[in-house]
Amino acid sequence: MYKIPLFDLNFDKEEEKAAIETIRSGWISTGPKNIELENNFASALDIKYALALTNCTAALHIALIAAGIKDNDEVICPSLTFAATVNAVRYVNAVPVFCDIKDYDDLTIDPVMIEKLITDKTKAVIVMHYGGFPCDMETITAIARKYKLKVIEDAAHAPLSEYKGKKLGTLGDIGCFSFFSNKNISTGEGGMLVTNNKEYYEEAKLLRSHGMTTLSYERSSGHKTHYDVIRLGYNYRMDDIRASIGIVQLSKLQKDLASRAEIRKLYIEKLYYWNKFIRIK
Repeated sequence: MYKIPLFDLNFDKEEEKAAIETIRSGWISTGPKNIELENNFASALDIKYALALTNCTAALHIALIAAGIKDNDEVICPSLTFAATVNAVRYVNAVPVFCDIKDYDDLTIDPVMIEKLITDKTKAVIVMHYGGFPCDMETITAIARKYKLKVIEDAAHAPLSEYKGKKLGTLGDIGCFSFFSNKNISTGEGGMLVTNNKEYYEEAKLLRSHGMTTLSYERSSGHKTHYDVIRLGYNYRMDDIRASIGIVQLSKLQKDLASRAEIRKLYIEKLYYWNKFIRIK
């Protein structure tokens, strides 16, 4: 058995209070708390649009659809990643093309190899910021511009992580985040899609809820009076109970990241000392 936990939830009375207040509000499905979380997340990343979803896999799936990836298109993706990154490519009947990482000291996708793998069928690149450490986005986005490719960022572990002063998830065409239990922000299950492209955002919003033009909350609050179904969509909505927890979690993130950085520093210092001690012996 593992004696050192992989992660530990930082939930306290704030998350409990937020969930209880949402339950007592009488509105628990996608509604005002989703909107608040999306606005807060977009503001934190300095990006125009954020869309709360059931998980990061859903975000990756609809990101590929919004970016126009179709049957038999090739999508270059890292060979070192979680299955969801590649599953999303298969969901749209595209072909995943595996690209190796740089080396043992940098576990992110290798831009040199990316360019070697590009063919006439290549339409997109999915990068994954391993453990929140950034890929070489300057080189990757330059390659994407050269070959007219879309760039989708799997930033599951990277909310508020930066690359040259910009937040990860905002450097490509679309960014995808996870709120799974062991992530920096946890809502149990959940995710977020971000983009500066209004067309991608509007398409993703339609796909999130069955291709419906309006949601129940918009109609119940008097902002809309009817809806139509204009696309084949999915049930990828986040409920307001989880969104309310996400709002609290996001407010804690900066402090949590500082704590993680301090713990990482201790690990490096202690492991270096221990390794040195062993060599002396």
